Amino acid sequence: MRQADTFDLKTFLAEGQLEKNLQEVDINLDDKEQSVVDDVKDEMSAILKTMDTELAKASESANEGLLTVASIAIALPAIMGLVAKFGKAAGAMVNKLLGKKPTDQDAYQQWMSKLGHIADELHHLYMAPIEAIVKKFIKDPVKAKKVSSGIFHVIVATFLIASGATAVKALQSKNLSLATLEGALSAVKGGELKQFISGLAEA
Repeated sequence: MRQADTFDLKTFLAEGQLEKNLQEVDINLDDKEQSVVDDVKDEMSAILKTMDTELAKASESANEGLLTVASIAIALPAIMGLVAKFGKAAGAMVNKLLGKKPTDQDAYQQWMSKLGHIADELHHLYMAPIEAIVKKFIKDPVKAKKVSSGIFHVIVATFLIASGATAVKALQSKNLSLATLEGALSAVKGGELKQFISGLAEA
């Protein structure tokens, strides 16, 4: 991993939190699914580092250095540029290793199942670091968790769209809210991410 992309992942590894997360869940990825996850690690690390930097910049202008949900909009453009890059990389790997979205119903279900496995693995690798970053700036733990979850669902939605998936009902995931994911899909397609993130935190 490049020096610029190290962020807090090493800290999480050193503290054993990442291993603990992985031990608590039984995700058996096949080689192709694992290859997709491995191929996008640099992009995910870049997202984490930029999120930390951009949220810090936004918090500097906020009252008492605490970031409000509304001011996250300041940080979104830079973060979403990297999320889009991640989506393209992941989508390209899915199409290369798993093939494009099948037209046969049974094959489509299997294809969506594989995307669900990948999404679950990404969740267990990156949800804790995302939440750790957000909690540094949003002190309300409930709002921080909702914003973190929203950001992660946007990342997965971008990955699904780039892979060719247009609906999420067939996605089998242990860790994702399909309702939130549907909202994230609509927000990504409609360019309404600021409203989506703010709406989650204010719900």
